[in-house]
Amino acid sequence: MIGWGDTQKEGKVAVRANVLGHEIAVLRKDIENIEEGQDPYFFEEDYSVAASTAWLVWEGSWALIESLGREHDPWLRELVQGKRVLELGAGTGLLGLAAAAAGGHCVLTDVSSMTEGSLRPNVEGNDTPIHGEAAAARSSNLAQHPANDTRLPGWTENGSRVGPRGSADVQALDWYKPVGEQRSPVDVMAAEVILAAECAWLAELVEPFITTLVALLSGPHAPICVFAFRERASDSSKAFIGRSALLTKLSKAGCDVKWRESIHGRQGKEEGVGGNITEVYLVRKGGGCSEMQPASSMRTRRSARIASTRLGMRDNRRRQRARKQIAAFGHRGGAS
Repeated sequence: MIGWGDTQKEGKVAVRANVLGHEIAVLRKDIENIEEGQDPYFFEEDYSVAASTAWLVWEGSWALIESLGREHDPWLRELVQGKRVLELGAGTGLLGLAAAAAGGHCVLTDVSSMTEGSLRPNVEGNDTPIHGEAAAARSSNLAQHPANDTRLPGWTENGSRVGPRGSADVQALDWYKPVGEQRSPVDVMAAEVILAAECAWLAELVEPFITTLVALLSGPHAPICVFAFRERASDSSKAFIGRSALLTKLSKAGCDVKWRESIHGRQGKEEGVGGNITEVYLVRKGGGCSEMQPASSMRTRRSARIASTRLGMRDNRRRQRARKQIAAFGHRGGAS
């Protein structure tokens, strides 16, 4: 159950959302005020400049949360209700928890440093009590009255109850590793719906993201991916990938991509490129879609490190400057 203060706790900021009358909240790092030496995850093997953006809640997530809670055209809520939902690049987990509050059974994934440092505490902090019972009595109640347990066996059975009908759990999923090696304890290939909100706008992430997504789309339940994208790339951009280029890559990978809707973002969150609009696409396995061979982990990580160096991350002073630039970008352009 949510037990945080209204706004801040230990250098983190609480972000809250209401889905169908159920409040969810997550803690994100106060990255705008981060000082040198305060990022304990920076030297983790799977942590990178791209991973550090996961501490923010981007507008693409807010757009899908809005779609989950609205009364008119409730297509996304109807899509996730009662389904095995897998979120890619979940970051703080706000979107996945919102999908759980809407009735989905959601496994939230990210690199292991983020799952343990952000996702797991946020999911556990949103565990819904049963009839007001204290946490200590919850496991006993569930054992005696299994009908009260909304968790889905084989999927979220070790996770948290969220809202009246949903559940959520956490698992590491590294896009630089083959999906087949990451099917435990939860078999991510069993997903029926995949959520991916603004997790493929950095050019260095596109290849591993598509490789992972194509593998998951080949799962036994023929899942559909709800993909939210905001345009950030200018004509001269090298760090960001544009919408057209990304959609072309998905199509060439054998995916069937269809535009679903455009969602206008929150007031005051406009960006210099692409405006204040999130484009939502539905991605399925196409007739020619086959599992792509995973890129060499060592080679791809080396490329990511080179890209990070080009962004000015070689020494501490430059790392700090880059963090502040990411924070400023998020503050201006669509992150909470």
